[in-house]
Amino acid sequence: MKTYRGHELVEPGIYFNARQLNFKSMDDDGRLPGGEVDVWRRVPALALLVVGPLMGLAYAIFLPLIGFAMVGGALLRKAGELAVEAGHATGRVLRPAWQPARAFFSRRRKTRGKAAPAKEGWLDDVKKRLHDERDK
Repeated sequence: MKTYRGHELVEPGIYFNARQLNFKSMDDDGRLPGGEVDVWRRVPALALLVVGPLMGLAYAIFLPLIGFAMVGGALLRKAGELAVEAGHATGRVLRPAWQPARAFFSRRRKTRGKAAPAKEGWLDDVKKRLHDERDK
């Protein structure tokens, strides 16, 4: 197969650019599209008669498989997102609530017998002041 560069004058035929996976059919003498870096090859008509049906067969076989693969990939991605979210939710539920004010300062020593609750003197003082203010 002879190679041609872009913008080169060629005779009628079918040309293939492997870099772009592009076919160009030239009906008359003319220039190929592209620049100097584009390499085109002339494809014999007999090769197209053999390769064309094989490409159609590959398309017909792999198109449904591609569809199943895309649906399976979407389902796996969604299942992964749900698993990550479930892991985060489990971590939030199992994590203890942080209560810094309830540290060891609120612990009391255990007594042997039942002790009467200690009276708080300030409460009685407040009640007395409130009662005195109402009477005025």
